[in-house]
Amino acid sequence: MKKQSLPFIGRNKLWIIVSFCMVVLLITLYYFITLYQDIMNSKTEHFDDVKTLAIENTSLDVIHSIERFHGEQLYYVLEGETNDNQASLLYMYQSEEKWEYDIYDKESLYSEDILLSEWRDRCTSCELLGSTIGIDNDLPILEIKYINTSDRLVYEHVLLKDKSHYRLTLNPSFQE
Repeated sequence: MKKQSLPFIGRNKLWIIVSFCMVVLLITLYYFITLYQDIMNSKTEHFDDVKTLAIENTSLDVIHSIERFHGEQLYYVLEGETNDNQASLLYMYQSEEKWEYDIYDKESLYSEDILLSEWRDRCTSCELLGSTIGIDNDLPILEIKYINTSDRLVYEHVLLKDKSHYRLTLNPSFQE
């Protein structure tokens, strides 16, 4: 005996499957968008607390910018002015439940613009990916990230005090 069913039932199964796939896709998309937003917000969520700690515990009165730098540990780098209107760099990090502070006078350091200009003269055909002020071995540095002429990722650290520099070159591919 031949099975008898209405001709539109076959199409309904197709629409149910397509609708289910679309709902799953939308839920997955929503999940990854909210995850991305949470990660981006977590990078700056402690900035207000760090700013308050810096103003209360150091000689900084005005803070112009706050950035994060990952050296041996997480540092917060604050650019601001002290009580006597002196431009300063403050490095804050947490060690064993207490905050440590290192403050440097910006006038005794080379500026980021000068160091990037000299870098461009040294590496004329390199692609600059970005630069960040940080600290390495208790010395303020400018970390310059770029792709060199051999298509290798390079992290160059330039000391802000004397412009000496060293490089870490990474080969992004697994080819020798």
